[in-house]
Amino acid sequence: PCIYLSGTASCHTRRIDRVLIALMAETYARMDKSSADGMKTADAAVAAVVDGWARVRDDSSSVEWVVYVLDGKTYKLAAEGSGRPELLNALDEAAVNFCGLLEGPPNARKFYHLLYVGADVGIIKRNKAQLQKAGVFNAMPGAAGEVQLPADAKTPERLAELLV
Repeated sequence: PCIYLSGTASCHTRRIDRVLIALMAETYARMDKSSADGMKTADAAVAAVVDGWARVRDDSSSVEWVVYVLDGKTYKLAAEGSGRPELLNALDEAAVNFCGLLEGPPNARKFYHLLYVGADVGIIKRNKAQLQKAGVFNAMPGAAGEVQLPADAKTPERLAELLV
């Protein structure tokens, strides 16, 4: 009997699908740890993110936000500082910006992830940003939420609305 896998009408095609799935499962099972880890974001790629996020989370630090851009396969620190207007000025219009920030009144501050895709970023990079954010945001644990600031609404007021 044929096993329905691919939605095709041909019993032959369904058998081929079953064989391919079995081969893929065997390959994954035989993969060494380094190959399997190659499917994840490498620690070296997010090293700067881990360091910067530690500064944001450090109560004795004056750093309230960090901005990263993807440089090849590594996330690079583009800017860090404090203050909402300064953060908005640090966002590059020609890049995909991945940010971690501390926001709120002194007695109720929260950590957030912020994605800002600059107005000058092409459509392919713009779409890739949604996939790339997982690597950098996973290296910034403990955030209360994630927001995306639209390029046409890059104002302190709009950012404040998103962070409520």
